[in-house]
Amino acid sequence: MQAKLSSHLNWIICAAALLLIGLTGCDLTTPPPATPEPTPTPTLPPLALAVDVEEQAIVVPIPIDPPSFNAYLNDTGYEALVGELVYGALVEIGPDGTYYTELAANIPTLANGDLSPDGRVVTWRLRPNLLWSDGEPFTAEDVRFTWQALRDSGIWAPGFDLIEEIETPDPLTAIVRYREFYPNYLIQFGGNGTGVLPAHHCGATNLMLFWDCNFEPVSTGPFVLGQWIPGVRLVFEPNPNYYIPERPLTKQLVFEIQPDAEFRGRNLERGVWHLDLWPEGAVLTSLEGSGTTTVLRTNPPRYVLRLVANLSRPGTTTLEEPHPILANPQVRRALRLAIDPGIINAEAFDNRGQTVYTELFQLDCDIPPYEFNPGLAAALLDDAGWVLTDPNQTVRQCQGCGTAEEGTPLSLTSYSYVEFGPQLETAHRLIAGMLAEVGVELRREAVEGSELWGTWANEGIELRGNFDLDLWDDGYFGVDPTIYMANYFDPRAIPTRDNPIAGLNVSRYRNPDLIDIFDALNTPLPTNRRRVLLCEVATTLYEDQPHMPLLAFPDFYGISLDLQGVSPHIYDTVTWNAAEWWLNIPPPEN
Repeated sequence: MQAKLSSHLNWIICAAALLLIGLTGCDLTTPPPATPEPTPTPTLPPLALAVDVEEQAIVVPIPIDPPSFNAYLNDTGYEALVGELVYGALVEIGPDGTYYTELAANIPTLANGDLSPDGRVVTWRLRPNLLWSDGEPFTAEDVRFTWQALRDSGIWAPGFDLIEEIETPDPLTAIVRYREFYPNYLIQFGGNGTGVLPAHHCGATNLMLFWDCNFEPVSTGPFVLGQWIPGVRLVFEPNPNYYIPERPLTKQLVFEIQPDAEFRGRNLERGVWHLDLWPEGAVLTSLEGSGTTTVLRTNPPRYVLRLVANLSRPGTTTLEEPHPILANPQVRRALRLAIDPGIINAEAFDNRGQTVYTELFQLDCDIPPYEFNPGLAAALLDDAGWVLTDPNQTVRQCQGCGTAEEGTPLSLTSYSYVEFGPQLETAHRLIAGMLAEVGVELRREAVEGSELWGTWANEGIELRGNFDLDLWDDGYFGVDPTIYMANYFDPRAIPTRDNPIAGLNVSRYRNPDLIDIFDALNTPLPTNRRRVLLCEVATTLYEDQPHMPLLAFPDFYGISLDLQGVSPHIYDTVTWNAAEWWLNIPPPEN
């Protein structure tokens, strides 16, 4: 499900990048002119030369070629999948949500002095004697180069815009100076497929978009790229300079390009291929019952489906005019009580989701469930002044509601995005039916993500506040949701005409109690204190319901019974431990 469920995040990242790059990004649309050279004799590219696929190779089908190996440039999921194999990180997050080192020698903390008391200086100490796959040393200059290249090329990536300087007093030390504390500093040079890039191999720092190393990488990871035939396959072989002895366990890892989902599923069941990423629908059901495969799901799940309420009058560019219906939190609570996520999960998503009541369900905060209770929902609407004045009426009207003109119908427009597919449309229809049962009219519209999440200049529906309700999914990466939550719910993160990139608080949600909490969260804190504050945020949002969380979705993976060692989780791409994968089948007889 990842490819669909991350669509909202993809659009937001692209929009943010465009806003931050601005006009300077236009300068990078074409590379500088090259010096003319004689036309060479036609040959295959070096990485398209013949490489035999071994019988013991682990084969993973994917529907498209990765856009590149550089996950700083794209967010399809496939660049992260292959980038993880070659570009090592300083620190990563394991399946249990704890940090572990890769290229770093230790984890910078307040306790060991490598994080300054104000959180603005992080000292990274690197493992000694690390080599790139071409034999060049891995050093602190590679860390600095990665930041410089993103900055000079105008590429936005989380947290890098907060870095003022990186000092490299010696080859094994990188001192990162931030202008303010960055809560996710530990995965600044790591995370979902991103890592540290090679200074000696990639090229000019202002031309990241045009680097050859985006397609022909050298590696600090467990594998090197042996072959890439576009539209056919990518073949990876062990990195002879990998820092962990006797890893990887497999001698060959192959990604076959196959866009047909049913074909991928059938070949997995037959044992021809070994891992199917994010299967859905009938393919997923078939894999679950095949007897030759197993299906793993990420636990906890990551992406949360929610209704997003606009608390300002639609179409206004100021914050002074409240929404005539949804500004009242009692109305929002009533809407949530009228919706049954269990039915939505069963009828729209084949019971693949998990009912949730808070965005921060992973923190196990003390949040009670929102029980489906249309009777209580109707009573709350009556009490809020939205009533059925005639037994034959089906839509409530304002009678003393105090936020709209008398007689205004309780009618709302709700948007969803078409890229998700028919499942979301079914969910939207079910929600409309449930709300109709309590006298609320929901007019549904499905639009392209580019229209819903477009920039201010491009008349983005959400940024400009031209909606009542929206239905979409999103989720935060990593184990610290501070930045993610502040972006959606901090009163200072409301986009306006004067500051369209203030944040993504498109609900125009303004609870001043959250300002001090977010300020405290943006300082170095012990883990237990951070959790307490985040749970305070969760409790406040539960009471106010600016977003109404409904279901959380895991990622699914179909895995051949022959393939061992795969351990998918939400904190990294599935290839995070590909060095530990192996096939439990007897070798061919000589």
